[in-house]
Amino acid sequence: MASVRSTQLHIAPDGAKKYLWKQFQQSSAGAGRLIMVSGGIASGKTVLQEELLDEAAGAGALTLSATGARDEQHIGAAVIDQLLTNSSLPIEIPSTFAWPGSGAAAPDGPDEYTGSRLVRDVCDTLLGLARTQPIVIGVDDLHFADETSLKLLSQLQRRIRRTRLMIVLTQPDWQHSPTRLSSHFARQPRFQAVQLAPLPPRSIARLLQESPDGTADAAADEVAGRIHVLSAGNPLLVHALAEDYRDSGARRQVAAGPAYSAAVHTLLERPDTQLLDVASAVAVLGRHSSDVPLIAKLTGIDPDTVTTLLGALQQAGLLVDGAFRHPAAGTAVLNVLTPSARTQLHAAAAELKYRAAATATDVATHLITAADASATWSVPLLRTAAEQAMTADDVQFATQCLELALNATEDEQERRALRQSIARSLFRVNPSAVNPYAAPLREAVLDGVSDHADCFAVMRHALWQGDRQTYLRARTALLATGEPVDPQTMVELDLAYRWHFGPRPATAGDDGTRPGGTGAKGTEGPGAPGTVPQRVTPWSHTADTLLRMWRQRGDGATIAGAERILRNCRLGDTALEAIAMAISALVRAGRVDSAERWCVTLSREAHQRSAVTWEAMLVALRADIVLRRGDVACAEDRARAALDMLGDQNWGASIVHPLSTLLMANIAAGNLEEAARTLKRPVPTAAFSTLGGLQYLRAWGHFHLATNRPLAAVSLFQRCEQVTRGWDQEAAPLVPWRSDLAEANLQLGNVSMARDLARQQVKLAVDTDPHACGLALRVLAMAAAPQESAGISSRAATYFREAGHQLELDRTLKLLERARPTGQGVADRTAGRRDGERPVRAAGVPEQRRVMMPRAPGRDLMVKPAQVTGRTDVPVREPERVRDRDAERDRQDAGESTVLSEAELRVAHLAALGHTNRQISSALFITVSTVEQHLTRAYRKLGISGRSALANKLSLRQPELAAKNGGSF
Repeated sequence: MASVRSTQLHIAPDGAKKYLWKQFQQSSAGAGRLIMVSGGIASGKTVLQEELLDEAAGAGALTLSATGARDEQHIGAAVIDQLLTNSSLPIEIPSTFAWPGSGAAAPDGPDEYTGSRLVRDVCDTLLGLARTQPIVIGVDDLHFADETSLKLLSQLQRRIRRTRLMIVLTQPDWQHSPTRLSSHFARQPRFQAVQLAPLPPRSIARLLQESPDGTADAAADEVAGRIHVLSAGNPLLVHALAEDYRDSGARRQVAAGPAYSAAVHTLLERPDTQLLDVASAVAVLGRHSSDVPLIAKLTGIDPDTVTTLLGALQQAGLLVDGAFRHPAAGTAVLNVLTPSARTQLHAAAAELKYRAAATATDVATHLITAADASATWSVPLLRTAAEQAMTADDVQFATQCLELALNATEDEQERRALRQSIARSLFRVNPSAVNPYAAPLREAVLDGVSDHADCFAVMRHALWQGDRQTYLRARTALLATGEPVDPQTMVELDLAYRWHFGPRPATAGDDGTRPGGTGAKGTEGPGAPGTVPQRVTPWSHTADTLLRMWRQRGDGATIAGAERILRNCRLGDTALEAIAMAISALVRAGRVDSAERWCVTLSREAHQRSAVTWEAMLVALRADIVLRRGDVACAEDRARAALDMLGDQNWGASIVHPLSTLLMANIAAGNLEEAARTLKRPVPTAAFSTLGGLQYLRAWGHFHLATNRPLAAVSLFQRCEQVTRGWDQEAAPLVPWRSDLAEANLQLGNVSMARDLARQQVKLAVDTDPHACGLALRVLAMAAAPQESAGISSRAATYFREAGHQLELDRTLKLLERARPTGQGVADRTAGRRDGERPVRAAGVPEQRRVMMPRAPGRDLMVKPAQVTGRTDVPVREPERVRDRDAERDRQDAGESTVLSEAELRVAHLAALGHTNRQISSALFITVSTVEQHLTRAYRKLGISGRSALANKLSLRQPELAAKNGGSF
């Protein structure tokens, strides 16, 4: 038979197994052969050989096996020794051979029994046995075989043709020496080369189906595809990923788990290669992992060998395009190293990259991992990397750079600058962690050795903590430097101060005992004499315009100022509360929809920039807006979300903002047990001297009212009074404690005092705050006689509509329904609803709290607020929009002599019910003279001579009057 010369076969391990068994059958029939199996790392060569030896032994063949090893490569006949020892030969046969180190005596003396004689004797013995029975010889890792043993294998191959002998050799295909061996054996007869290919997806699917808890056919193909992507078909990794998949339980997801990590260890931990060194360098270098010269310098391995090893790792399924195919592989590689080895590797990588002019971020990553900034260039580089990270909104990395630099330098000026930067970065995600860095900065400010950056950092931290004294002292130190202050930053900080401490400007001379101040000249914020910066700038002018929200209802200029702030102040640490102020101005101006849109847009930006503190504050603002809109359940959810984003300890004094909203939402939902739990959450003492703290006190007081504890509520509302006593009366409606006290006194039965307080609130808020005015009017409605309550409630509802406060409107309409004549049905009360008005969204609110929002009742019985000092004949200034509207309608009345104006209709209606002119005057907050004028015009238009015919005439003309007055009567 002619010698067999075959090309190399590329077969997956499962196909190669069948092929080898077929070759064994042919050799057993007397056609001996030698098979050279090659493949990448962990490609299945060893397993394939072992399975063949086991199955051949089971078929009656003699089997001999050996494994080449680097430490035995220079020991003569080491592989022969293994073959004779690890075999099923008769026990007497191995003992007939002797060679140096075997322990047996050589026939002609130890020096005369050479390697050639041994090879010849073993060869003759094995060939003799092969003529009578099948023999399979397996040698794994042939590239480590000694020269004597290679001679034996070569001689056996040359004589194998007519024997029942099969030789199976394995070797890696990525090293240089196996190429030489393959060429040597390929020149001999009966040779076949087999190259193991990766497992294809169909083989992986079959493996999954044949497992004990086999994957269903429908899922097997999909799972096999995912495993193939992660493993590139490497059998070792495939089996590991399949095991992790089976161990994933009900989740049944393909992911790199413990088995995969163990397989990576097995693949790399080979004492005979430098695979682990190169793989470790790849894991450390990241995006420079394919840089062969850099890897060579880092590992000390020559570039050619590095190239070879990188190719082997890619063939093994660990790398793709020079990077790890799965991040878990890189982690597993580094976990093989000791901590000290990892540290040294990263430190060396940092040094090499710095010399190669890599980016600051890239070098800093290694320094941080190594926790080593001992090099002279490290601290400046870390600061540069931190600045770049903050620009990219990578707060965590920036903080790591700065903290490592701080620990590495002893220069005090450098340390102070680093603390400033750390405080700025940490505030975005973890404000409470700023404390240890802010304390030394605060000392520097108080000692007069600070710069602008120190002062800004201390002022920012003090505001969040509600530390007014520290803020004022830092502000004084800032102005004392004599250096120009950036107008935008100064305006942002001054607005932030107003957000926390109320409408009065920050002043150096104030004692800090209450929000506001004395307004010492030369240090006021925007809008006051002595503004800093002293000359008027576009920023200070815009701030002045915005701050008009404290003194009057939001007008066009205030809205424009708020919009300018929102468009021009980029979301940031000093701008956070300035933005909150602008959003609040829009809310006070009734632009609730616009305010909410800004909240959504800016909170999305904060989330994208990983600024948790900013996002939490904006979500809290939106929660308050949603509560105003009447969506109680949503307000509760958003307030809780804001609190959970930061955690109570990180909110500082600002925690009162989401807590107040949550508490009021709990109360509105009737969930008083939850409200009690909300009140148990800790609040810093400093918070109660802030504007947000006053809102919290108000909410707490309303909890007491809801739980029938009016005396406790009075105490809390009086605390609000004490804190705000120094404010301008024009700003007092911001915390409407008078209407709150009025409601508490009403619950206590002190009706007269309740009326007095409510009237005072109306006087203060009528032109500045429709919300506060509505609250006071509602108290007056509750304190009024039944026949007067509806009119006052109607007017309160009008103010709440103007304020965009649906929740309070809901409550007021409920009161209004109770006050309407009992003969009027529900259908009558709701049939004339305004277009677009619908039931308040109050999911979770008890049924008795949900009411339909009817058409504005003001067309039925409009009531204008009057000065409420006990006199009923003194008019109070009406809202300008209301005056203009009534004047226009009066002008229209002059052209329609039979149509009653709204004012005339209101007066006529009450007169028809039997009220005196003085009673009508008191109920409608107009003078007696005005009542008389309206009645005179009404008599003329209705064609009657006096009051006695009024009721009958109004009843007869009801349809006509309703039509001419827009459907209302």
